[in-house]
Amino acid sequence: MAFPETRLTLIRRLSCGGSETDWRQFLEDYWGPICRFAMRWGGLNVADAEDVAAATFQALVQDALLARWQEQRAARLRTLLCAVTRNLISNRARVEQGRRRILAELAQQPADQLPASIWSSPEPTTEQADAFYRAWVEELLVRCVDQLFRDLHRTGKGDHFRVLYGHVCEGLSLPEISQMMDVPVTTAESRYKAARKRLAESLERAVRAHVERYTEGDAQADFQIEWAALSANLHAHGGLERALREIHERAEKTGSGGPSSRPFTAPKKITAN
Repeated sequence: MAFPETRLTLIRRLSCGGSETDWRQFLEDYWGPICRFAMRWGGLNVADAEDVAAATFQALVQDALLARWQEQRAARLRTLLCAVTRNLISNRARVEQGRRRILAELAQQPADQLPASIWSSPEPTTEQADAFYRAWVEELLVRCVDQLFRDLHRTGKGDHFRVLYGHVCEGLSLPEISQMMDVPVTTAESRYKAARKRLAESLERAVRAHVERYTEGDAQADFQIEWAALSANLHAHGGLERALREIHERAEKTGSGGPSSRPFTAPKKITAN
């Protein structure tokens, strides 16, 4: 499964220095996925995963790796991000020494002779590529759920979110939820369908916005490719509901599902407002 490739629009601005807004957007897009990948692949806790993410972005900024990537397009940005992150994870036992060595290696090489450990490293294995892609999908899902949580409560439809959360995350049947909320089963069903539809629409908008930030060519065509890839990935892993349930279970187990997991850790009661 291909990870959504970062293209030129935002990266071109960043490689020339970028504004504070540009860097904030780039961190928003990739901080969470890198943290989740570090937690999943490296078995790190949240704090250590965030250290790895910080070191990854430090390398990108300190050694102008985005500008170098522009000059050497044969390598993919995905490979760069994965390679730096994996190197930092593998050197976690010697964090400072490993970090200094990696950054020094990057800094000393000319732009057309980047370290073999970065550009000439093997392509990520299928398992690694899928784990990295899943990290991106999960972070996107969490942000969409957070937006849905805030939107529904702001418009007085908090019960719609409670039904979605109870059915998907807590495994309650719709008849059980209707009894707990003292509403007809048909009401619980309609609330669930409405909330799920809004979540799917929010996810589609988020993917489109991501593609448009990084695509210089035919954004619509690229969106169709990325949306099909995301849909196929979700289907291969059990669907949207299964993905949400797994995020919830990790949040329950560790106290945090990763960055931006508030809707999955905030207490909720399946009772009417």
